[in-house]
Amino acid sequence: MRAGYSGISGYQAPLWLGVDLGLFRKHGLTLEPILFRGGAESTHALSGNEIQFDVVSPQPHIAASLSGADIIIIGTYFNKHTYSFVARLGIRSPQDLRGKKVGVLSVVGLNQIVVAAALRHWGMDERSVTLVRSGGSRDRFTALQNGLIDATVLTGAFVERAKAAGLPVLLDHGDLEDAFPTVSMMTTKSFQSSKRFVVRSFLQALCEAISVFKHDRVLAKKTLAKWMRTQDSVLLDSAYSSYAPRISLPPYSQLPGIQIVIDDLANTRPDAKGKNAQQFVDEEILRELDKEAFFRRLEKSR
Repeated sequence: MRAGYSGISGYQAPLWLGVDLGLFRKHGLTLEPILFRGGAESTHALSGNEIQFDVVSPQPHIAASLSGADIIIIGTYFNKHTYSFVARLGIRSPQDLRGKKVGVLSVVGLNQIVVAAALRHWGMDERSVTLVRSGGSRDRFTALQNGLIDATVLTGAFVERAKAAGLPVLLDHGDLEDAFPTVSMMTTKSFQSSKRFVVRSFLQALCEAISVFKHDRVLAKKTLAKWMRTQDSVLLDSAYSSYAPRISLPPYSQLPGIQIVIDDLANTRPDAKGKNAQQFVDEEILRELDKEAFFRRLEKSR
Protein backbone atom coordinates (compact mmCIF):
# COMPACT_ATOMS: atom_id res chain seq x y z
CA MET A 1 0.00 0.00 0.00
CA ARG A 2 1.05 3.59 -0.64
CA ALA A 3 0.09 6.76 1.20
CA GLY A 4 0.75 10.21 -0.17
CA TYR A 5 1.71 13.27 1.81
CA SER A 6 2.84 16.81 1.01
CA GLY A 7 5.27 18.99 2.91
CA ILE A 8 8.11 18.24 5.31
CA SER A 9 6.57 19.58 8.48
CA GLY A 10 5.66 18.45 11.98
CA TYR A 11 2.04 17.86 11.10
CA GLN A 12 3.11 14.79 9.10
CA ALA A 13 4.68 13.19 12.20
CA PRO A 14 1.94 10.54 12.73
CA LEU A 15 2.49 9.06 9.26
CA TRP A 16 6.26 9.03 9.79
CA LEU A 17 5.95 7.54 13.28
CA GLY A 18 3.70 4.80 11.95
CA VAL A 19 6.47 3.82 9.54
CA ASP A 20 9.39 4.19 11.97
CA LEU A 21 7.72 2.27 14.79
CA GLY A 22 6.38 -0.50 12.57
CA LEU A 23 2.77 0.31 13.47
CA PHE A 24 1.47 -0.30 9.96
CA ARG A 25 3.19 -3.70 9.93
CA LYS A 26 1.68 -4.39 13.37
CA HIS A 27 -1.76 -3.92 11.85
CA GLY A 28 -0.97 -6.09 8.81
CA LEU A 29 0.06 -3.47 6.26
CA THR A 30 3.21 -2.80 4.30
CA LEU A 31 2.96 0.94 3.73
CA GLU A 32 5.18 3.13 1.58
CA PRO A 33 4.89 6.90 2.17
CA ILE A 34 5.17 8.93 -1.03
CA LEU A 35 6.09 12.62 -0.94
CA PHE A 36 4.26 14.81 -3.46
CA ARG A 37 4.87 18.42 -4.38
CA GLY A 38 1.29 19.35 -3.54
CA GLY A 39 -2.24 18.17 -2.97
CA ALA A 40 -3.28 18.49 -6.62
CA GLU A 41 -0.60 16.01 -7.66
CA SER A 42 -1.44 13.52 -4.91
CA THR A 43 -5.17 13.84 -5.65
CA HIS A 44 -4.49 12.76 -9.23
CA ALA A 45 -2.45 9.81 -7.94
CA LEU A 46 -5.21 8.79 -5.51
CA SER A 47 -7.85 8.94 -8.23
CA GLY A 48 -5.67 6.74 -10.43
CA ASN A 49 -4.98 4.21 -7.63
CA GLU A 50 -1.24 5.01 -7.76
CA ILE A 51 -1.64 5.59 -4.03
CA GLN A 52 -4.40 4.18 -1.84
CA PHE A 53 -4.40 6.88 0.86
CA ASP A 54 -3.57 10.56 0.97
CA VAL A 55 -2.70 12.44 4.16
CA VAL A 56 -2.96 16.16 3.36
CA SER A 57 -5.40 19.07 3.39
CA PRO A 58 -8.50 17.97 1.42
CA GLN A 59 -9.26 21.00 -0.74
CA PRO A 60 -8.09 19.50 -4.07
CA HIS A 61 -9.80 16.21 -3.19
CA ILE A 62 -13.11 17.96 -2.59
CA ALA A 63 -12.66 19.81 -5.88
CA ALA A 64 -12.01 16.49 -7.62
CA SER A 65 -15.08 14.96 -6.01
CA LEU A 66 -17.18 17.80 -7.38
CA SER A 67 -15.88 16.79 -10.82
CA GLY A 68 -16.87 13.15 -10.32
CA ALA A 69 -13.95 11.53 -8.46
CA ASP A 70 -15.05 9.07 -5.78
CA ILE A 71 -12.64 10.37 -3.12
CA ILE A 72 -13.83 10.49 0.48
CA ILE A 73 -12.45 11.92 3.71
CA ILE A 74 -12.13 9.15 6.31
CA GLY A 75 -10.81 11.30 9.15
CA THR A 76 -8.96 14.49 10.07
CA TYR A 77 -6.25 14.65 12.70
CA PHE A 78 -5.41 18.36 12.42
CA ASN A 79 -8.60 20.36 12.65
CA LYS A 80 -6.79 23.64 13.25
CA HIS A 81 -4.70 25.91 11.09
CA THR A 82 -0.97 25.29 11.54
CA TYR A 83 0.15 28.48 9.80
CA SER A 84 1.44 31.76 11.15
CA PHE A 85 1.15 35.09 9.34
CA VAL A 86 4.63 36.60 9.09
CA ALA A 87 5.57 40.06 7.80
CA ARG A 88 8.77 41.79 6.74
CA LEU A 89 10.63 44.21 8.95
CA GLY A 90 8.87 47.56 9.16
CA ILE A 91 5.34 46.13 9.28
CA ARG A 92 4.13 46.37 12.87
CA SER A 93 0.39 45.67 12.66
CA PRO A 94 -2.18 44.12 10.33
CA GLN A 95 -3.30 47.59 9.25
CA ASP A 96 0.17 48.15 7.77
CA LEU A 97 -0.62 45.40 5.24
CA ARG A 98 -3.13 47.51 3.30
CA GLY A 99 -2.02 47.77 -0.31
CA LYS A 100 0.85 45.35 0.29
CA LYS A 101 1.91 42.09 -1.40
CA VAL A 102 1.28 38.78 0.39
CA GLY A 103 3.21 35.81 -0.97
CA VAL A 104 1.34 32.53 -1.45
CA LEU A 105 1.97 29.20 -3.13
CA SER A 106 -1.14 29.70 -5.27
CA VAL A 107 -3.74 32.45 -5.43
CA VAL A 108 -6.36 29.70 -5.21
CA GLY A 109 -5.73 27.07 -2.56
CA LEU A 110 -4.74 26.48 1.04
CA ASN A 111 -2.47 29.54 1.37
CA GLN A 112 -5.20 31.77 0.01
CA ILE A 113 -7.73 30.35 2.49
CA VAL A 114 -5.29 30.95 5.36
CA VAL A 115 -4.68 34.55 4.29
CA ALA A 116 -8.44 35.13 3.97
CA ALA A 117 -8.99 33.76 7.50
CA ALA A 118 -6.42 36.17 8.93
CA LEU A 119 -7.94 39.16 7.13
CA ARG A 120 -11.43 38.23 8.38
CA HIS A 121 -10.05 37.97 11.90
CA TRP A 122 -8.61 41.47 11.59
CA GLY A 123 -11.80 42.88 10.04
CA MET A 124 -10.06 43.59 6.74
CA ASP A 125 -11.34 43.06 3.21
CA GLU A 126 -9.52 40.43 1.12
CA ARG A 127 -9.07 43.08 -1.58
CA SER A 128 -6.97 45.19 0.78
CA VAL A 129 -3.90 43.08 -0.09
CA THR A 130 -2.51 41.65 -3.30
CA LEU A 131 -1.77 37.92 -3.42
CA VAL A 132 1.43 37.09 -5.29
CA ARG A 133 2.55 33.60 -6.30
CA SER A 134 5.90 33.20 -4.56
CA GLY A 135 6.64 29.46 -4.47
CA GLY A 136 6.91 27.05 -1.56
CA SER A 137 7.67 27.86 2.06
CA ARG A 138 11.43 28.14 1.55
CA ASP A 139 11.02 30.45 -1.46
CA ARG A 140 8.44 32.61 0.34
CA PHE A 141 10.68 32.91 3.40
CA THR A 142 13.59 34.01 1.21
CA ALA A 143 11.41 36.48 -0.69
CA LEU A 144 10.22 37.92 2.62
CA GLN A 145 13.77 38.36 3.89
CA ASN A 146 14.77 40.06 0.63
CA GLY A 147 11.78 42.42 0.66
CA LEU A 148 10.26 41.01 -2.52
CA ILE A 149 6.98 40.43 -0.67
CA ASP A 150 5.57 42.18 2.40
CA ALA A 151 4.09 39.17 4.19
CA THR A 152 3.33 35.48 3.84
CA VAL A 153 2.03 32.47 5.75
CA LEU A 154 4.53 29.92 7.08
CA THR A 155 4.54 26.80 9.24
CA GLY A 156 6.85 24.99 11.61
CA ALA A 157 10.59 25.53 11.22
CA PHE A 158 10.15 28.50 8.91
CA VAL A 159 8.19 30.35 11.59
CA GLU A 160 11.07 29.77 14.01
CA ARG A 161 13.55 31.01 11.41
CA ALA A 162 11.42 34.09 10.88
CA LYS A 163 11.36 34.80 14.61
CA ALA A 164 15.13 34.29 14.81
CA ALA A 165 15.54 36.81 11.99
CA GLY A 166 13.44 39.32 13.91
CA LEU A 167 10.52 39.23 11.47
CA PRO A 168 7.17 40.09 13.08
CA VAL A 169 4.64 37.27 13.48
CA LEU A 170 1.26 38.98 13.24
CA LEU A 171 -0.89 35.94 13.95
CA ASP A 172 -0.66 32.28 14.98
CA HIS A 173 -3.65 30.80 13.16
CA GLY A 174 -3.81 27.94 15.64
CA ASP A 175 -5.09 30.43 18.21
CA LEU A 176 -8.20 31.14 16.14
CA GLU A 177 -11.43 29.41 17.06
CA ASP A 178 -12.09 28.50 13.43
CA ALA A 179 -11.81 24.82 12.57
CA PHE A 180 -9.89 23.93 9.44
CA PRO A 181 -8.85 20.53 7.96
CA THR A 182 -5.08 21.01 7.75
CA VAL A 183 -4.45 17.25 7.59
CA SER A 184 -7.17 14.82 6.59
CA MET A 185 -6.97 11.18 5.52
CA MET A 186 -8.48 10.34 2.16
CA THR A 187 -9.15 7.20 0.17
CA THR A 188 -11.64 6.33 -2.57
CA LYS A 189 -15.11 4.94 -2.09
CA SER A 190 -14.30 2.01 -4.37
CA PHE A 191 -11.16 1.10 -2.43
CA GLN A 192 -12.96 1.30 0.90
CA SER A 193 -15.76 -0.83 -0.48
CA SER A 194 -13.45 -3.56 -1.79
CA LYS A 195 -10.67 -3.33 0.84
CA ARG A 196 -12.49 -2.24 3.96
CA PHE A 197 -10.18 -4.22 6.25
CA VAL A 198 -7.17 -2.40 4.76
CA VAL A 199 -8.75 1.01 5.44
CA ARG A 200 -9.55 -0.09 8.99
CA SER A 201 -5.96 -1.27 9.53
CA PHE A 202 -4.58 1.97 8.11
CA LEU A 203 -6.71 4.01 10.49
CA GLN A 204 -5.78 1.85 13.47
CA ALA A 205 -2.07 2.23 12.78
CA LEU A 206 -2.27 5.95 12.13
CA CYS A 207 -4.35 6.53 15.26
CA GLU A 208 -1.84 4.59 17.34
CA ALA A 209 0.89 6.81 15.86
CA ILE A 210 -1.16 9.89 16.78
CA SER A 211 -1.32 8.66 20.36
CA VAL A 212 2.46 8.16 20.45
CA PHE A 213 2.98 11.64 19.03
CA LYS A 214 0.73 13.18 21.68
CA HIS A 215 2.34 11.44 24.64
CA ASP A 216 5.95 10.54 23.81
CA ARG A 217 7.97 13.68 23.16
CA VAL A 218 11.28 11.77 22.88
CA LEU A 219 10.08 9.33 20.21
CA ALA A 220 8.24 12.09 18.38
CA LYS A 221 11.31 14.34 18.21
CA LYS A 222 13.48 11.45 17.05
CA THR A 223 11.15 10.86 14.10
CA LEU A 224 10.84 14.59 13.37
CA ALA A 225 14.64 14.88 13.29
CA LYS A 226 14.93 11.98 10.84
CA TRP A 227 12.28 13.07 8.36
CA MET A 228 12.83 16.82 8.63
CA ARG A 229 16.58 16.21 8.35
CA THR A 230 17.59 18.47 11.19
CA GLN A 231 19.22 18.10 14.60
CA ASP A 232 18.35 21.65 15.61
CA SER A 233 16.84 21.12 19.06
CA VAL A 234 15.09 24.51 19.03
CA LEU A 235 13.32 23.73 15.77
CA LEU A 236 12.39 20.23 16.91
CA ASP A 237 11.02 21.46 20.24
CA SER A 238 9.03 24.10 18.42
CA ALA A 239 7.62 21.61 15.92
CA TYR A 240 6.54 19.28 18.69
CA SER A 241 5.08 22.02 20.89
CA SER A 242 3.22 23.56 17.96
CA TYR A 243 1.53 20.39 16.77
CA ALA A 244 1.15 17.85 19.59
CA PRO A 245 -1.34 19.85 21.72
CA ARG A 246 -3.57 20.54 18.72
CA ILE A 247 -3.83 17.06 17.25
CA SER A 248 -7.22 15.30 17.29
CA LEU A 249 -7.73 11.81 18.71
CA PRO A 250 -10.12 10.29 17.77
CA PRO A 251 -9.43 12.01 14.43
CA TYR A 252 -12.96 13.02 13.58
CA SER A 253 -13.34 15.78 11.00
CA GLN A 254 -14.83 19.01 12.31
CA LEU A 255 -17.48 19.64 9.68
CA PRO A 256 -17.45 23.46 9.96
CA GLY A 257 -13.82 23.35 8.84
CA ILE A 258 -14.67 21.18 5.83
CA GLN A 259 -17.50 23.61 5.04
CA ILE A 260 -15.02 26.50 4.91
CA VAL A 261 -13.17 24.67 2.14
CA ILE A 262 -16.39 24.02 0.21
CA ASP A 263 -17.58 27.61 0.57
CA ASP A 264 -14.22 28.87 -0.65
CA LEU A 265 -14.44 26.62 -3.71
CA ALA A 266 -17.93 27.97 -4.34
CA ASN A 267 -16.39 31.38 -5.06
CA THR A 268 -15.01 29.99 -8.33
CA ARG A 269 -17.03 26.82 -8.85
CA PRO A 270 -20.82 27.04 -9.12
CA ASP A 271 -21.09 23.26 -8.60
CA ALA A 272 -19.84 23.71 -5.02
CA LYS A 273 -22.69 26.01 -4.06
CA GLY A 274 -25.23 24.37 -1.78
CA LYS A 275 -22.99 21.39 -1.00
CA ASN A 276 -22.51 20.43 2.64
CA ALA A 277 -19.49 18.96 4.37
CA GLN A 278 -21.08 15.64 5.25
CA GLN A 279 -21.37 14.76 1.56
CA PHE A 280 -17.58 14.43 1.36
CA VAL A 281 -16.95 12.61 4.65
CA ASP A 282 -17.37 8.95 5.58
CA GLU A 283 -16.11 8.18 9.09
CA GLU A 284 -18.07 4.99 9.64
CA ILE A 285 -14.90 3.00 10.38
CA LEU A 286 -13.74 5.55 12.95
CA ARG A 287 -17.12 5.38 14.67
CA GLU A 288 -16.89 1.59 14.62
CA LEU A 289 -13.46 1.71 16.30
CA ASP A 290 -14.80 4.21 18.81
CA LYS A 291 -17.68 1.90 19.77
CA GLU A 292 -15.17 -0.91 20.27
CA ALA A 293 -13.27 1.32 22.76
CA PHE A 294 -10.18 1.30 20.54
CA PHE A 295 -9.34 4.93 21.34
CA ARG A 296 -9.89 4.51 25.08
CA ARG A 297 -7.50 1.58 25.07
CA LEU A 298 -4.92 3.62 23.18
CA GLU A 299 -5.06 6.43 25.73
CA LYS A 300 -4.89 4.02 28.66
CA SER A 301 -1.77 2.39 27.21
CA ARG A 302 -0.01 5.76 27.42
